[in-house]
Amino acid sequence: MLAPRAFYAGRLDAGRRSVYFAADAILSATPLSALLSGGLVIDLDVTFFVQVGLFFVAFIFLRSLVFKPMLALFEEREASIGGAKAEAKRMEEDAAEKGDDFDTQMRTLRIEAGEEREKMRLEGRRLEAEVLEKVREQTQGNLASAEADLAKEAGKVRSEMNAQIPNIAREIAQSLLTREL
Repeated sequence: MLAPRAFYAGRLDAGRRSVYFAADAILSATPLSALLSGGLVIDLDVTFFVQVGLFFVAFIFLRSLVFKPMLALFEEREASIGGAKAEAKRMEEDAAEKGDDFDTQMRTLRIEAGEEREKMRLEGRRLEAEVLEKVREQTQGNLASAEADLAKEAGKVRSEMNAQIPNIAREIAQSLLTREL
């Protein structure tokens, strides 16, 4: 409670005095003064019990029409989200497992492809060696037959030249001696 009015009456000017007295009047008329003085703030009469009864009636009514359906909706939503999360997790695990299987198969296929490539490379080298050997043999055969043909032609040309040597020698001697032999 504020100090006695008589104490402030002489010391406050008129404007402040009216504010002080208005505040003192408001505080003395409210339950705050009852609290400060040690009295009860709540009066327990019939209206209090009526209000508590109305609260419970409204609570039961709202519980059956609003709260229970909303809680059921929330639980259903949570269950569907949980189910969807579980399904998503299962799908992720399945995808990871399939990815691992795929990686394993790819490694196996790469190894097999490398082995097959190596086999084909070796087979290609073997075929290359065979083809080169056949070409060498053919070339050697062609070279031998060409040398034989050349030797035959050379022998033929030599024999023809040997037959013409006396005639050519006679012509050279006649042209050098300028007379006929």
